[in-house]
Amino acid sequence: MPLPPDGDGRTPMQEMRTDRGSAGPDPRRWTVLGILSLALFVIILNNGLLHVALPSLMRDLHAGVGLTQWIVDGYALVFAACLLTAGTLSDRYGRKRATLSGVVLFGTGSLVALSADSAEQLIAARAVMGVAAAFVMPGTLSILVDVFPEEERPRAIAVWGSTSALGVAAGPVIGGALVQHFWWGSVFLVNLLPVAAVLVAGAVLLPESAAPVPRPADPVGAVLGSAGMVGLVYGAIHAAGGGWTSTAVLASFGGAVLAGALFVAWEWRHPYPMVDFALLRRPAFLGASLGNMLLFLGLAGTLFVLTQYLQVALGYGPLRAGLAVAPLALAVGAGSAAAPWLARRTGPRGGVAAGLAVTATGIWTLGAVSGGYPQLLGGLCLCGIGVGLALAPATDTVMGLVPPERSGNAAALNDTMQELGNALGVAVVGTVLAHGYSGPAAAGPMSGRTGHLVEQAASDGFRVAAAIVAAGAVLSGLLLPGPAPAGPDEDATGEAADDHRAPDADAARQRTH
Repeated sequence: MPLPPDGDGRTPMQEMRTDRGSAGPDPRRWTVLGILSLALFVIILNNGLLHVALPSLMRDLHAGVGLTQWIVDGYALVFAACLLTAGTLSDRYGRKRATLSGVVLFGTGSLVALSADSAEQLIAARAVMGVAAAFVMPGTLSILVDVFPEEERPRAIAVWGSTSALGVAAGPVIGGALVQHFWWGSVFLVNLLPVAAVLVAGAVLLPESAAPVPRPADPVGAVLGSAGMVGLVYGAIHAAGGGWTSTAVLASFGGAVLAGALFVAWEWRHPYPMVDFALLRRPAFLGASLGNMLLFLGLAGTLFVLTQYLQVALGYGPLRAGLAVAPLALAVGAGSAAAPWLARRTGPRGGVAAGLAVTATGIWTLGAVSGGYPQLLGGLCLCGIGVGLALAPATDTVMGLVPPERSGNAAALNDTMQELGNALGVAVVGTVLAHGYSGPAAAGPMSGRTGHLVEQAASDGFRVAAAIVAAGAVLSGLLLPGPAPAGPDEDATGEAADDHRAPDADAARQRTH
């Protein structure tokens, strides 16, 4: 329900939001960033935890590749489908309120998931967690934008992105240790401690903010947009078993196209659309958001194939498989640390396109799976560095194109593209893997014809993922802006003399209203 207005006609949330501009930077902003990062960490950690548990899930719950993809994609699909609605509601009713409510629901879904005794129950629990994550993830980014001044925002987003990468890498390690010593349901138990910490610290320290003028809800747009994404991803997942030209797949894709067309038509005429179509006409937004989506599409597909290859083909245990993927996090951290420096000199175009190109090279290197783990390690390091270089400038570009009062919606739109990429990555690249090999999991390394089939299927999956990310590099290079001209406050190296602002900081002030 909307909050009741005060005597001057403004709600308490409106009063608070309009007064923030004169208060200066929040002195607790770095502590706030720590809380936001922990909330993001537990959301991202969950997928990494689950990846190494998939072979155990397949055996214990009698789930084939199709159901396994739904266990992974059910979360990402619902997450993506609810993000725009969640972002709009958080702008209206308060981003702190939305974030903490999502954290509570995420913890509840984790409790249900750890006790599931069928694949269908686990898929349902994961869907609940996806709804929860839709309120948490954009809230972390919109609160970050609200509390950090523009000159500090690129560094804060780099930390935020590094936390995401840490969750990706820590998930397989923690999940591998739990699965190896306990049971697959224990991977959801580890969510509960971070959830409790975020609730306690967030209730005390997170600032509340909301749009000064709340926008009306758009339930029709929410239903149409969600239906389009559900149809798109369902068709891609079902293609693993039924083929891309089967009736069910074609009907699903047709429904997605119809729902998408109706969504655009409805939103175009709506006085308060969920999607700002003016953004879609801006090359910078298209370059950053499409680059992000294709980056996560390739990365999610790569991790899905790699964790299966390490355990099914090489016979790694869950913990060893998790440790084998862990260097990715260190590499992402290195890339994220260098991202602001690169973006200052090359602009978003150089940072994002270069990062995507390095990521594509790393994934392609993984395709030579016959080289053993040393070659896989080199590919992982390249992949991680590229992700770190691309993620922060792409996200900063998107958030810099909207006014502060729409930050929740913009964060949700950015996260929608990422999660759609996650869901499609597992669906598309997982389909390539399933077409190449659909046999049972093995207890040790495979050899002979079976081993060759697994290697070839994994190699094909990696190369498809690499081609997808390379396409993102080309699009970003064509659409994103280059470095801003040096101004009177910058030295000859392009460094800002006073505040080290990124070159797109001035351009970011020309926001889309």
